[in-house]
Order: sequence, then structure tokens, then C-alpha cells
Amino acid sequence: MITKLKITDFKAHHNTELSFAPLTLLTGINSSGKSTILQALLLLRQSFKKNRLEKGLDLNAPLCDIGKVKDALYRASKSEIISFTIKTDKTFTFSFNTKDKYEDTFIPADKPIILSDKWREFPLFTNDFQYLSSSRWANLNQYPIDTYAVETERQLSLEYGQGELVGHFLSYYGENRNFDIVSDLLLHPTTNSTKLLAQTIAWEQEISPRITIRPIQKDDKVSIEYGYRSEGDNSPLENLQSKNVGYGISYSLSIVVALLSAKPGALILIENPEAHLHPRGQSKLAELIALVAQSGVQVVVETHSDHLFYGILKAVAQDKIKRKKVKVHFLELDNANVSIHTEIDFSEKGRILNPKKGFFDQFDDDLDVLLGL
Repeated sequence: MITKLKITDFKAHHNTELSFAPLTLLTGINSSGKSTILQALLLLRQSFKKNRLEKGLDLNAPLCDIGKVKDALYRASKSEIISFTIKTDKTFTFSFNTKDKYEDTFIPADKPIILSDKWREFPLFTNDFQYLSSSRWANLNQYPIDTYAVETERQLSLEYGQGELVGHFLSYYGENRNFDIVSDLLLHPTTNSTKLLAQTIAWEQEISPRITIRPIQKDDKVSIEYGYRSEGDNSPLENLQSKNVGYGISYSLSIVVALLSAKPGALILIENPEAHLHPRGQSKLAELIALVAQSGVQVVVETHSDHLFYGILKAVAQDKIKRKKVKVHFLELDNANVSIHTEIDFSEKGRILNPKKGFFDQFDDDLDVLLGL
């Protein structure tokens, strides 16, 4: 599990060191460097998966695109060295020399990178990893099939964290007898089933009550049929297209599946899980994220949502996750456009101890205007 990440001279980060926990929230204004923190990890993974990390850093595809070296290097860098230091029970620094490479898309290693077997088994580099970006799969009625990625590597995405394999994943693992939810913490109280599909439906019903989900594999595609359970004498609704049940259901689907299917020790990176969700849905998703982190999975979330943040605080106050297992970082830019961060402290009751201007305070500011204060 990552306990610290240090980023040097990468984009807006000149010298950033962040403490990580089982659940780490990254918040802050736009373009303050939140996504860059995730990109540091994604670049390492995509270079490793392309068998290039020991030689250097590959800046583009399939997880993220930075562009050219000149786009990656902190503009005022004096050393021209981009480095990422990951601390777990051990520490490893990955350093890359950008000198005379500004128009390239690959940065050679500054020093030889030799990964031990233990580092090669670190979740960032293994199948115990999921990344879900803010740009999730748009063709919501047709999900592609990739037998190796899903059935061997257990991945929900091939490219850019789209979650495009969630249909195949649910079709294959949803009711698989050998694939049960392993942690009692994650079992939703409305169902006794430990199967992935049943638990996914139960948690999605927190977003849209009575929703039903059925993956259907046909030929080289998987479709997902949505519906609504009936109550009383009413007839159920069946065979609904995703665009007719609201984007929040399909947009959150890959996130819910990733969280429920993760094994203890896994690493999940999520961008803007709140997209298209009603505030109650955001709060319940925050609860699931907290429970997953408490169960031993490391989850790193970039968010702009106060509802998600306060949902995490509520989970802390309700002892669904221990206070020490949550880190919250607020990022902003200083006058030189360098990313700086503040670790937000809060009590075991969920009370913020060091409130900061700009940190989820817009509601208060707007209310003051409305009240004429």
C-alpha cells in the first residue's frame, strides 16, 4: 500500500509530497494538479505494461496522454529531472532525464531502473489494479468483449479508464460460483446473496430505487438490460435502454463493480465518481468507497463533490472506516502557478479541524449572499 508519493518537476508539481492512506481524497480548484497526481502513477503503470519502464517513461497510451516531454516537465525546472518516489514498506524513486528530449514522447531513465520481484508484484503493476477516469464508456448499450483482459487480468478497462469492459465483467463474474464478495463489510443489507451481480444491483438501487440490471452476451458484444422492480399490483418495467434510466446508473456502474470486486491489497484510482449522480447517490457511493478502503483495498479518489466528501466524513463518524485510514488533500496554485496542497484534518466525529478558504465552502458563501449577510 502506498504511504507517500513524492512528485518532482512534473507539470505543475515542483516538489510535492503527499501522505496516502487506504482512502485518499484529492480535492481542489480546476487545474491545481489533482489529475497530475493520478497521472504520475498511471505513467509508471503504462510504461511497465509496455515493458519500457526499466528504460524510461512512456508519456502516451493506453492509460493517459501527456503529449511531449515539454508538456510533462515543470516549466521552471533547473535539474530537468522528473522523478516519482513511492513509499510503501520500502521506498523506490523513478527518475527520468528530459535534457534535449523536449519534442520526444519518451523520457529515458536518469539512472538504471531495476525492479525487484517484490516491486513487480506491487498492485500498481499487477492485475490487482483498476483505473476509472471521468470519461467513462459512452456507448452504453454495447460493451466490447475482451476475453484475456477480463477473464485473465480481471480488468474493467483497456484504454483511458473508460470502464468499457464492465458489461463483459458482469456477464462473466456476476453470478460465477467461484466469485463471491469476500468482505462482509461490503454486503448490502437488502440481499443475502454474495454474488457480484446481486450486490452491484443492491448498491445501484441506492442511486435509483428498484433498478434491475441484467448483462446479456451475444456474439462479440455485451448489452446491459435495465429495468425496475414492481411494487404491489404494478407491473415491472423491463428491457430499458440505459439512456432511458439516467446516466447516473451506467456512469457509476463500473465504479461500483470495481469497488465490490477488488481484493484486499488492490489499488483503485477513480476520477469524479460523483458524475451524473444525485446528492444522495453520491453520499451512498462515498459510503461504499469507505467500506472498501476499510476492508483493505487502497482507493485514491479525485473529486469536486462536497456530497462525496461529507459522505466520507459521515462514514468516519459512523465508524464505517477508521479516521486514521483517510487522508484528504486540498490542492491549489500559488502565485507562481505551482501546485501546493494542504492536508485537511478532521476529528473522529467528522468535524473539520482546519477549514480553509475555497475548500467546499461555496454553499456557505452563496447562502451568505442570499441571506444578505
